[in-house]
Amino acid sequence: MSSQPEDSRTNPDASEPKPQTASVPTSHPPAFWFIFWGEFAERASYYGMRAILPLYLVEVLKFSEQDGASIYSGFKMAVYFLPLVGGFLSDRYIGKYWGIVGFSIPYVLGHFVLGIGNVPSMVIALTLLAIGSGVTKPNISTLLGLTYDQQRPGQEQLLSSAFRWFYLSINIGALISQFVMPVLRTNFSYASAFQFPAWLMVGALIAFAAGKPFYAVEKRGPTSLTAEERRQRWETLKTLFGFFGLVVFFWFGYEHNDSLWVYFADKHMNLTLPWLGITVRGDQFQWINALCVILFVPTITLLSKLVDPQQRLFTAYNRVLVGFVVTTASIGIMSLAGFIAQGETKVSVIWIILAYVLLTLGEVLVYSTGLELSYTAAPKNMKAFITACFLVTNTFANFLNIWFAKLYDTVLSPGTFFGITAIVTLLATIAFYFVGRRLSTKVREGGAGE
Repeated sequence: MSSQPEDSRTNPDASEPKPQTASVPTSHPPAFWFIFWGEFAERASYYGMRAILPLYLVEVLKFSEQDGASIYSGFKMAVYFLPLVGGFLSDRYIGKYWGIVGFSIPYVLGHFVLGIGNVPSMVIALTLLAIGSGVTKPNISTLLGLTYDQQRPGQEQLLSSAFRWFYLSINIGALISQFVMPVLRTNFSYASAFQFPAWLMVGALIAFAAGKPFYAVEKRGPTSLTAEERRQRWETLKTLFGFFGLVVFFWFGYEHNDSLWVYFADKHMNLTLPWLGITVRGDQFQWINALCVILFVPTITLLSKLVDPQQRLFTAYNRVLVGFVVTTASIGIMSLAGFIAQGETKVSVIWIILAYVLLTLGEVLVYSTGLELSYTAAPKNMKAFITACFLVTNTFANFLNIWFAKLYDTVLSPGTFFGITAIVTLLATIAFYFVGRRLSTKVREGGAGE
């Protein structure tokens, strides 16, 4: 859920004459606050909707768990593929501001349609939501970076601070909505609960649109590449191809956490919390992910600075490798829980809580570092393109899960299903041990295609 600032030297919008750094203000520009609160509300609406969607598909629309997980994976696949479309349209034709505002309208409509309670409405709603979320996704962080390039040139620490706060807004929004949505669903209804993210999205659109006078001045149009730049693009892709392929299998295991893990917990776990006496549902553990992101990111950053300031131990390669290992362990925990939960036997919620904690640690290490590796390895003229390619790895993973999820609790028991998933992730971990070393060597030598 993090964002990587676009390299301003490759963007035509950032080529305007800039004032001398000495005269540039050191405070955040007004645009930051419109983007911050807009992104906070938008991400809260998106993750809030997703928090109860898997059980909605099963309990209200009467899909099987297997079909519900497949539909959910197809939706996420579209969300992670459409940023490529959004970036293309905004760069060449409509600009980032109008890309965000224009596609936020179907986004809002999708939220309101989702709770109607029949399959045709669900298809329409998820289509609108995928288009809205996917197309706007790459433009918000890019517009933030462009605004700082134009209004705060040379203030790199200020830009880094802005992106950290931007990342924090995403996870705080997700944490609140993932906690609140199951409570609203339990105490009212699915239809009533879906109103909460719908109105959050209305607020996001208003907050963002109101900041138009303060955003970067955009120039639209195609950017032509030289023969050398095209060669660099292919060389970089060849260098990163193996790494991207392995990240697909990281997401392949990771993406079960908000669908099949939810179904498993609802059916096979004792959901009465012994220390509180409160009975919960399987989807009421997802907020642990957002909370752990908020805790892990500053903790890892601080430890890295204190223990290994020269980055000899906390290298990008080691971080990703550890991320793969703990992710494999988290899926293994769910597999073991599946083997224990036989017949009428139910397991403790401690299993899924521990699995979420380890899975989130893996996410922080692989996702954020993967963006860093992609950005570092890419030549200056294609930072945004390679970063987008890294994000699309999630699309391929969800495509695989559309078909693999159908085996859950039918052909394969939950323990076996999660066990096979853990083995796939383990094999990707072993492969990264070798592929990652070669990638790190090339990055240290100056980046692919440089």
